[in-house]
Amino acid sequence: MGCSSTPPAKETVVTGSVTLDGEKLTMGEVYFEAEDGSASARGEIAPDGNYRVPSAPLGKVKAAVRTSNHAQFAAPKSKDGKAVTVGGRGGTFVPVPKRYEEVGTSGLTYTVTAESAINITLSKK
Repeated sequence: MGCSSTPPAKETVVTGSVTLDGEKLTMGEVYFEAEDGSASARGEIAPDGNYRVPSAPLGKVKAAVRTSNHAQFAAPKSKDGKAVTVGGRGGTFVPVPKRYEEVGTSGLTYTVTAESAINITLSKK
């Protein structure tokens, strides 16, 4: 009988949260790109402030947090002060500084290992 081996996984699930100056973002997406640019993956930020990227590349990655593509879901608060759901999406649109929108300018780098939990901390400064 021969040995059978499966090649090592090249991707994994990454979960976590994204904060901007200490406040959780509740709308947007997290984007991971392998350091060599060979693979990438993204996941939505949920209304509870957590994200899940189902197939992030393993190893060193560059990251971006993109909220600008969610601007169309921004809505004024209702008369009682609560956020209004727009387009079937929960959460509140909060723009992040433009530098975080792209992996080349974000300055965000991480090492992704099997079943990683990565909390991303952003600053307006």
